[in-house]
Amino acid sequence: MISFHHLKHCNEMIDNLNLDWDLKKRFVVDTREYQNGDAFIAIPGQRVNPLNLIKDLLVKGCEYVFYQKSEENDSIIKNYQGEFPTANFIAVKNSIAFIQELAHLHIKEWLKDKSHTLFAISGSNGKTTHKEMLTHIMEAILPGRVVSTQKNNNNHLGVPLTLLNVSEETQFVVLELGSNHPGEIKFLCDIALPNAGITTNIGATHLEFFGTEREVFLEEGYLYYAVKENTDGKGFFLINQNDKFLKELADTEGSKRFSSNDDGQVKMTFFPDGAKLGEVEVHNAYITGQHNKSNLVTCAYIAVNFFPQFKEKIIQAAATFRPTPNRSQWIKVEEAKVFLDAYNANPSSMKAALQGFKEQLLQDGMSLDQSCVVLGDMNELGVSSAAYHQEIGTFVKELGFNNIIFIGRFAQDYIKGAKAGHAYENAAQFKAEYQKSYLRELSYHFIKGSRSLQLESLFDIT
Repeated sequence: MISFHHLKHCNEMIDNLNLDWDLKKRFVVDTREYQNGDAFIAIPGQRVNPLNLIKDLLVKGCEYVFYQKSEENDSIIKNYQGEFPTANFIAVKNSIAFIQELAHLHIKEWLKDKSHTLFAISGSNGKTTHKEMLTHIMEAILPGRVVSTQKNNNNHLGVPLTLLNVSEETQFVVLELGSNHPGEIKFLCDIALPNAGITTNIGATHLEFFGTEREVFLEEGYLYYAVKENTDGKGFFLINQNDKFLKELADTEGSKRFSSNDDGQVKMTFFPDGAKLGEVEVHNAYITGQHNKSNLVTCAYIAVNFFPQFKEKIIQAAATFRPTPNRSQWIKVEEAKVFLDAYNANPSSMKAALQGFKEQLLQDGMSLDQSCVVLGDMNELGVSSAAYHQEIGTFVKELGFNNIIFIGRFAQDYIKGAKAGHAYENAAQFKAEYQKSYLRELSYHFIKGSRSLQLESLFDIT
C-alpha cells in the first residue's frame, strides 16, 4: 500500500485525506487513456491546460484528480467542485516532481516481491533496439505481465510514467534509460531502483554535453553501480567485454561478461543469419549486421537467464522479431531494397550499420557498385563534429562504396574525409534526383542520419 502523506511535493491539504493507493489502481496523465478507477494527474502543457479536458472523466466517476497549484488551476477546480462534490481534487507543488516521487514509491512497493525484475538498459547505442527485442521476447513467455518503455520515452518524465504502468500482475519491467547530460542516469536509477540491467556500449554520443567518451562511460555506466547497490551485488548485470570502457567494471556475484573473443565468461559467435551466446543460439531473417545479431542474442540470453524453463520458446520468439519503422529496418521501395535508419546516428552506430549493410550485400552476392549510401548529419558531437564526420567519410569510402550522398550541415566534412560523393543541404533538395535516378538504377540502399534530417522523407511511403 502506497501512502501519499509527507511526499514533499504534495501540499499540506493532502494530510487531511485518507488517501492510500495499491498496485491494482492506475495513474494516467492522458485523458484518452482513462479507465474507471484510475486517478488523473494533470501535467501543465505549453498550449493546453489538461484541467479543461477532464469533465468527461469526472462524469465517468473519476475520484482523484491531482493538479499543479496555481491561481488559474484553483479557479478551474473551484468550478468543478460544485458540479462534482464527491471527487477529490488534490493540489501538488509540481506535477512532474510529484509523478517522479510517486513512481518511486510505486515501484518500491512492487519490488518488495523478490520474484519481480526491473531490468534497465543504458548505453550509447542500441538501447531502444535492446528494449524492443527484449520486450518482444518477454511478452512471448509472459503475456500480459510485461511493462516496457514506449517508443523512446526514456527521460525524467517518460521513465516515471512507465513505472506507473506497473501493476500487481506485472512480473518483468524493461526500462530504457536515456541521458544527454551528466547525472541523468543516476537520477533515473534513484527513481526506478533497477535490480538487473545492461549497459550496451560506450560511444561518441552527446559529446556536446559530455566532452569525452570517458565522461559518457561515467554517465551510462552508472547503471552497473545502481544495480550493484540495490541488490548487494547479487543482481544480474551483463557486461560487454568487447567495449574498452565497460570491461573495466569489476565482477560482482550477479554479473556475467560476454565477448566475441576468448576473454569473457560467455563466448559470442556469429552466423550468416544469427548468433550464439553461451548455450543460447538464435536465428532471424529480418535483421542485418553483427551489431543487431549481437543485440538479439544478448536479449535472448537475458531472458533465458531469468526463465531457463522457457528457453525454446525464447529462441522461437527471437526468430520472429522485426525492427520498428525507421530503425534499422529493411523495406522495399519499388524494386529496391532499402536499409532505413532515420532515427539516430553517431560515429559508432554509423560504422556498425555500414559494416552490417556491406555484409548483407556480400551475403546476397551483390556488388557494392549496385548500392547507394546516403548519410545524414550526426548531431550533438560538440567541438569534434567536423572531425567525426570526416572520419565516417573516410570509413565509408574505405569500405568500398562509390555511390555516396551526404546530406546536412556537415555534408562537406563527410566529403573531405571520403574525397568523393555528392553533398546536399537537406533531404528535400535531393529527393527528386534520388527518386528519378538512384532509386531506379541501384538495387540496394543505405539511409542513415540523425532524426532532424527526416531522411525517411526521401520516399513517398504511406
